[in-house]
Amino acid sequence: MTVEIDGSDTLLAAVSQAAVGVPVDCGGRGTCGKCLVRLGAGELSPPSEAEFRKVPAERLEQGWRLACQARPLSPRVSIEVRGAGGRRQILTASRLTRGEAHSAVLREVVTLPPATFDDARSDLERVRQELGVSRVPLSVLSKLTDTLHDGDPAATFTRYDDLLIDVESRHVEQRAFGVAVDIGTSKIISYLVDLRDGQLIDQEAIENPQMRLGEDVVTRITEAIEENRLVELARTVREGINETLASLCARQEILSRHLYDMTVVGNTAMHHLALGLSPLGLASAPFAPALDEPVRLRAAELGLAMNPEGQVYFLPPIAGFVGSDCLAVIAATHLVSKRSPTMAVDIGTNTELALVNQGELTVTSCASGPAFEGYQIRCGMKATEGAIERVSFGRDGKPEIIQTIGGLQPVGICGSGVVDVLAGLVTCGIVDRTGRMQKHELVSDGGEGREYRVAVGAGGDDVVFTQRDVRALQLAKGAIAAGWSLLLERQGLGPSDLQRIFVAGAFGNYLSPESALAIGLLPPIGKDRISFVGNAAGVGAQMALIDVRRRSRIARLRRRVGFVELAIDARFHEVFTRELTFGH
Repeated sequence: MTVEIDGSDTLLAAVSQAAVGVPVDCGGRGTCGKCLVRLGAGELSPPSEAEFRKVPAERLEQGWRLACQARPLSPRVSIEVRGAGGRRQILTASRLTRGEAHSAVLREVVTLPPATFDDARSDLERVRQELGVSRVPLSVLSKLTDTLHDGDPAATFTRYDDLLIDVESRHVEQRAFGVAVDIGTSKIISYLVDLRDGQLIDQEAIENPQMRLGEDVVTRITEAIEENRLVELARTVREGINETLASLCARQEILSRHLYDMTVVGNTAMHHLALGLSPLGLASAPFAPALDEPVRLRAAELGLAMNPEGQVYFLPPIAGFVGSDCLAVIAATHLVSKRSPTMAVDIGTNTELALVNQGELTVTSCASGPAFEGYQIRCGMKATEGAIERVSFGRDGKPEIIQTIGGLQPVGICGSGVVDVLAGLVTCGIVDRTGRMQKHELVSDGGEGREYRVAVGAGGDDVVFTQRDVRALQLAKGAIAAGWSLLLERQGLGPSDLQRIFVAGAFGNYLSPESALAIGLLPPIGKDRISFVGNAAGVGAQMALIDVRRRSRIARLRRRVGFVELAIDARFHEVFTRELTFGH
């Protein structure tokens, strides 16, 4: 593949332009050290200070460079991009139910009385009176006249409430389709639904293409504001949605014009960036969103590949860092109906926690960072083939069973594997309660302190878990544990009072409950009271899609939610420091 770039651009700009996936946690600032490429031919700029810090000397000698730092000096440069192990494993399923269908879309064949000398009403007036619609867009009106005057007084009309959004021949396929979309920081999942009966037909998941511009929310907010890339970020995520729609339509052999309704959920930053709203208010305290109400737009306004007059409904976010995805989780788990203290936890780069007690619903969020998803970990990687996803340890502190995605030779460690490794090291005493790595035959001194050799990788390099990795996970775990501790304390509850914990999201689905409890990631309760519910946010989006009445209910539910801002809680630092330790 050949790409032309400006001489001042980095190699990262070139591979991004070519849509080649390269790991980058830091948005190209040279701090994560993961965008490794190797020079094949040509000349590059000398290694930067960041590269000397992040790339081992022997790798620099072998020609490995950071794509975000290296710039071409010769007219032509060839590079090798380090592989990421194939397609990412993305969770789309859930064990939750979606309820009954009551679609906003009605598609039916209607016979209209023809125009006569005695009844010379306009086509528009006849449609309004016979169908009971009050609004007919110009794009539909232009098709209406041709359809009604082709000799057949009957036609297929598609309504969205009191809006006429399509008119076709009576002989076309009568089914109408909708799509529920969950925009995550790292993935986009689209669920194709038959709007007549609410049945899920198909689903498609891809990596969020915004990842090329930064793998965490804060980086993308910075890119939107400081680098003036808001339009690019909005276009990129919409193109990602269109990619999923194209795949769904192709597989199911349906026309994109028959996609009439869409619901969208996501964290507040993804919500704003998808709408093209400035995330400036999310960049600093008090983290006020641009809006916290539902938004409904025409598909054409967003450039989405569905019927141009189809409607796109964005569920409302709750707060600056508690989005509509959290609201969807609350709806899908029916949290407010629980009579006993119940908590929902969605662990990710930004972790949301929701607690209900005696009808009172409170939520909070904590910046847990991307460590639990395998980012900013020395050998961390996405959940792709070759990633270590399960590890069990013997009493001697050595791995007994190592399971990789696809059963391949290890390439790195993904989020669930990272938690297993840390839990095993803590349980075996190789990592003490303060998080310090102790001496062991598999522990050696590396470039960033002590490191534990987990396995020999596919390329012959060791897959290691470092002291720095322990600290990254320790900080993330401390933030999450401080969040649920303070939520419980505010209600006068302790962990033992919790009757159920719903763990939502992709990471939670693959997480070992034993490992999560071993490091104190979840409240210390019995495993039988922990339910892994899969992509609950996607279920909530589907509930709003198939039953239009639920949209107003969910919007009212949003007004019932009490938000707790941990950043201004006087006890946060104290509790956070306490929760940094293991096994207390």
